[in-house]
Amino acid sequence: MAESGQAMGWTLVSETQRSQIDRHLHRVIDRLLSAEGLESMTGMIRSWVLAGGKRIRPQLCIWTFQHSLPTATGGGATAVAQAALAGDELPALLLDAACAWELFHAFLLTHDDIIDSALTRRQQGALHRQLAALDHNCPKFGTNLGIVAGDLLFSAAVRLWHELDAPADQYRDLLKLFSRVATVTGFGQAIDICQSHAPLEAVDEQTLLREYLWKTAAYTFEGPMLSGAILAGVDEEARSAISSFALALGQAYQLQNDLLDLRSQVHEGCDLLQGKRTVALISARLQMDDERRRKLDCDLAALQRDPPGAVALADRIRHELLAAGAEVQARAKIAHFLTAAVEAARSKRLPESLRGAMGELLKSLSTGYFELTQA
Repeated sequence: MAESGQAMGWTLVSETQRSQIDRHLHRVIDRLLSAEGLESMTGMIRSWVLAGGKRIRPQLCIWTFQHSLPTATGGGATAVAQAALAGDELPALLLDAACAWELFHAFLLTHDDIIDSALTRRQQGALHRQLAALDHNCPKFGTNLGIVAGDLLFSAAVRLWHELDAPADQYRDLLKLFSRVATVTGFGQAIDICQSHAPLEAVDEQTLLREYLWKTAAYTFEGPMLSGAILAGVDEEARSAISSFALALGQAYQLQNDLLDLRSQVHEGCDLLQGKRTVALISARLQMDDERRRKLDCDLAALQRDPPGAVALADRIRHELLAAGAEVQARAKIAHFLTAAVEAARSKRLPESLRGAMGELLKSLSTGYFELTQA
């Protein structure tokens, strides 16, 4: 799961609310991930989850909730909305939903790092690498326990969803949302793995964009935003517009992550060294003439054999892709999805405050994170 530091620099809630998220996450982990005799393992899991990350998914959940609230308490306001309007502390129900997305994210990262044989995550050791220390840094032990740790994080997320103290209609909608998003995220991960082993000529942009839709946009943007909207009492028509906005923004976000990776110096965990097939790579490859394409394919095949000069080779491939127009094409696709997000944000079905907030967020990201003004 991509989590660029630049990408996750978005600040959507106040520092006070961000602190509330972290404190609540700490309490949730202590409650759901404690077991007699396994204190060393659960302590490592707790420290790893709490030590890094910008909590973008909890922030999006809370941000959407707050901008979807009615302007005053009344008969049409949900119980959690009335609680939010009545004081400065975020309602426990809202924090539970927000933290459930963070636990799901931590589960995905844990398994993703095992799949990628990653050494680090968030400027610290990957969780399975840290867990290996419990048995003399044995890699197999760390990998096996890392798989279990990921399973436990997923189970904690599921338990948090099932224990939500929400009205029956909201409870049902939240569980249906999480179940759907969790399933499509798994399918997206499966596409990622399958495409990385498919012949280059068999990899197509539409399949990769479906991966981005399922693996990134659904659980990073759509799920958190819709859960916040559900808790605020937003109706089905408005939720549809939120979904369209979130999925378009999420795909633009993943394309930008690919572009940031391609523009950066080759490093452990970068897409090329991991053998990932990205839209940027495939679209640039298709623009090459036959001779350059054959050479690229040979270089990529050699890179997968992890030769002594892998970093230098990956850097040469990176420059070839940029020279073939990878950045220009990526920017065009990003602009396409941002346009779709703008259209969704203009929907009259949305709460007025949320419509304005979406527009301001897109304006800020388009001139900041997405850097569309740069050639």
